[in-house]
Amino acid sequence: MSLGERIKEQRKSSGLSQEKVAEFVGVSRQAVTKWETGQSAPSTENLFKLAEIFGTTVDILLASDEEEKDTPAEQIYYLYKMEQEKKREERRKKIKKNIFFTLVVAVGYVIVYLVGRIFGTTGQQTSVIGWLFGDDPAQLSYLYGWLLHQNIFWIAMAVSVIPALFGKKYFSFTTLAGFALGLLIGELGGQNPAGAAYGYGHYGWAIWGGIFTFSIVMGIIFEKITKSTIDWKSKKLWVWSAVFAIGILSILIIIRMSMPTSFG
Repeated sequence: MSLGERIKEQRKSSGLSQEKVAEFVGVSRQAVTKWETGQSAPSTENLFKLAEIFGTTVDILLASDEEEKDTPAEQIYYLYKMEQEKKREERRKKIKKNIFFTLVVAVGYVIVYLVGRIFGTTGQQTSVIGWLFGDDPAQLSYLYGWLLHQNIFWIAMAVSVIPALFGKKYFSFTTLAGFALGLLIGELGGQNPAGAAYGYGHYGWAIWGGIFTFSIVMGIIFEKITKSTIDWKSKKLWVWSAVFAIGILSILIIIRMSMPTSFG
């Protein structure tokens, strides 16, 4: 008799349904079904829980038939090894997933960088290298050139990319979105012609800074309210999205209203 068959026999002897056993152990009913059919085995911790629920011992659950060679101790060790291997495999999958999302976020920044090169240069560059890597603010759009010249572009990229390595992908995607939206809105909405003659002709830096900082806060909140997968029907997600959109709009309005219209 296999371990699964013994679990099934003990469950029925105790007059318990699979749902009740699952509730007592703290797993799903499907997990109990897999144990009983031999598709998987309970962890050593759950094995002891089952023995307690059935009012028996682990030795009885693992009792060997005469023709079987493994002793209960050997079977416990075997289950322990299986459990450890399963944990190692889960860690490997998690690391691969984290690396994948890290690369996705990094590629997102590369795309923003290239789009900035395409639409944010003056056309005065004479070489491909100069066009691709030059950071002279005079030859780039105001905000894009400022971010590159001050190395803020790369600092912001690190703020977004590094957390993804540790599984904080929702934070990383939120700050990437904040960076891109801040750059776009800052370039388009930061101009202040009235202050151009006095060196205050563009407030794109303030708009971008406000939106990116806001996205950091919203990214932290997103990580708190979201589990491993996004539930698109979640009320919390829709409220978060509305707050994010309204927050960005509010930052733009506040900074635009704060711009001086005359200098004297």
